[in-house]
Amino acid sequence: MPSADRFHRLRVRALPPAVRLAAALALGGGALLAGAPDAFAQQTGAGPGTGQITAPAPAPAPPITTPIAPPIARPAALPPVAAAPADATPPDAAQPDAGMQDVINDDLEAQANAEMAAGHAQQALELLDELVARDPRRAGALLEAALLQCQLGERDLTRQTLARIESSYKVPPAIEKLIQVYKTNTCVPSAHKPQLIASVRAGVTSNANFGPSDPNVTFADTAPLHALILAPSSLAHSDQFLESSLQGELPVRFVPGLTVFAGLTQRQYRDLHDYDQRIASIGAAHQYTFGHGTIENQAAADVFWLGSRLYQSDVSWHTGYWTPPAAFRSSLARAGVDFTATYTSYPGNSLYNGVRFELRAAMQARIGARTTVQLFAGPVWEAPSGSRPGAARHGYTAWLALDYDVGRYGQFEAVLQRRTLIDSTAYDPVFFGSTIQNQTMQAVSLQYAYPLTQHWSLYTRFLAQRISDSIEPFSYSVREGSVGVSWKY
Repeated sequence: MPSADRFHRLRVRALPPAVRLAAALALGGGALLAGAPDAFAQQTGAGPGTGQITAPAPAPAPPITTPIAPPIARPAALPPVAAAPADATPPDAAQPDAGMQDVINDDLEAQANAEMAAGHAQQALELLDELVARDPRRAGALLEAALLQCQLGERDLTRQTLARIESSYKVPPAIEKLIQVYKTNTCVPSAHKPQLIASVRAGVTSNANFGPSDPNVTFADTAPLHALILAPSSLAHSDQFLESSLQGELPVRFVPGLTVFAGLTQRQYRDLHDYDQRIASIGAAHQYTFGHGTIENQAAADVFWLGSRLYQSDVSWHTGYWTPPAAFRSSLARAGVDFTATYTSYPGNSLYNGVRFELRAAMQARIGARTTVQLFAGPVWEAPSGSRPGAARHGYTAWLALDYDVGRYGQFEAVLQRRTLIDSTAYDPVFFGSTIQNQTMQAVSLQYAYPLTQHWSLYTRFLAQRISDSIEPFSYSVREGSVGVSWKY
């Protein structure tokens, strides 16, 4: 098939006006991916992707992937293939078969076009998946599949397909801009569709009980005790764990942009069962367009059990605004601001109940074809409900995430966090004198996910966290590594 015809049936009528214009300009030229198809056809492993890319853990509702397309029925009537003469050479014998395959592929493309015209996005996507699996050179079908995936809300699978196009073809500027817009776009589904993710991982941690590594505690000169040596059971203890998680999201049909979500996570240790963890969460999120930007609101509640006792509960409200994305050479970026208010209560010790406020500036950028960067930073305030030691606290928080898309080989994610909180008064004048608690949390997490199938992924995760505190017993560090498997619907 000539390279100028690879994208000749691309449909863009469902896109925003600016995107439709960009695509129309590119399509008018007639040569969208010229020069690359021949080289792409010679590559080994040029078949369809092996699966989807896992989404970032912090989101409450992970993206979904398209179900594996069922086999497409062959046309009822195909041109008869004459039997090859006995003296025919192998090339001659292959020509009728090649023609038959083209007829089948053209029929699949016609069926997909008919389904798109009828508004049946999921059926059209299944046909396009089958077409690309049969003939990876059909770049137009591959791009149409990516746009349908985005229309169905399958953001990660969309990005994977677009990255495959960029790495395999010479993409003209107008189509490259279209691809960058869809990589940054949240791909909110036009049709309501539930989402579900389940995962299980096994690992080892250096500090299951959040204990300090130093047994020596020094008090103020005026304290009743000069120093104290902690019991061995109070120090950090390593252990192995098994963690399972189930999270889901359900759009509300009668309220556009509204979604309810829930999740349950459980971690069980091999030995230290007093520190087994369970977290249950529930909430609702709403997203809508304001001007050319996006406003997000979310209300959530979660409960945390430590061992067999209820340890902590939180109720939070989050709101934020994102500007529309802007292009900077080969990158797309957008800025934003968000505010979060969280009320935290401790059933076992209400003295530490309080409200935390966070105001953060935000930035999200798509750099090149594979890298996404997100940054949040801003001040933090904590107001106690009662006479908490140290009274009110203030500080700052910073969160940086880097996401690298390896295409069909998976996805790599790195997250850096830092938070500092400083008390307004002395924490405990009797034992620590005039010392004001100054606590800094630093953490880094690394994760690599490899798609096994369209629904299953294998992943490995590493975490290192350090809590530095001016009150010695509150300082500790944690390192853990794990391997797991996840399933997405």
